[in-house]
Amino acid sequence: MKLINALLFCFCFLLYFCPNSLIADEDIDEKKTTYLIEDRYYLDHQINLNYEIKSLGLRIAKLDFEVNLTESQFFSSAVIETQGLGDIFSNSTWTFSARGTLKKSEIQPKFYNNHIETKKGVGHISIVYRNGLHNILARPTIADEKRLELHNNLNPDIIDPISSILEMSIYPSKNICEGSKKITDGRRIFSLRYELLENIGQCSLKYIPLSGFSDKEYQKEREDPSSPFLIQLAKVKLINNFSILIPTKISTSEGMNSSIELKGMIVNGESLSF
Repeated sequence: MKLINALLFCFCFLLYFCPNSLIADEDIDEKKTTYLIEDRYYLDHQINLNYEIKSLGLRIAKLDFEVNLTESQFFSSAVIETQGLGDIFSNSTWTFSARGTLKKSEIQPKFYNNHIETKKGVGHISIVYRNGLHNILARPTIADEKRLELHNNLNPDIIDPISSILEMSIYPSKNICEGSKKITDGRRIFSLRYELLENIGQCSLKYIPLSGFSDKEYQKEREDPSSPFLIQLAKVKLINNFSILIPTKISTSEGMNSSIELKGMIVNGESLSF
């Protein structure tokens, strides 16, 4: 189920360089995209997003994502469960969670957790952020060579996927669908690179493995680079002119037709259209 992992990574990070010109709403006023720490303190929201994941037009999984914002703190979680055809081949569940603090210009994650149950077994990753370091616990354990490679390439700016959702949504970039961001899931470091596909006027997102991957994965990426994902966005207003960008659809641009599509959105108990 490598596809589901890739789609989740895209979901978690597409908010970082997403273009204002591609938002499915009126343009964001540039003067309203610079928020004060006081504005973040008064955020008091629970946001629930429900997605359907398809491959070749058939439902294979669902993704339920929740974020809670209160007094400049956040707690966020995501659960992916196989369904339909996905249950037949995999019958898997991915559970992710993170918590931390909303600082003036960046997220300060405190803890990240990733628990995976598949037919092949159970896997677990936790990251505790302390003094600029990533304290990682992994089961199964990471091989010494890969663990050393990972830690040699980590720095405080590289944070987990779930924490990044809030940083990228609440601290919007002024770039228009360009740039890149490094991310870690506790076992690997990868980059997401954004660019505008001018021929179709849509933002694309490219997944690039950097550290902690197997030699086979590196070789495959060199010989047959993965195709970018295409993204569609909608803007949701909160309070004090706060707006967050919600991905409504992420899809493959080439090869096997796969997608993750928003089916329901609830903010503070109220269902919203998109």
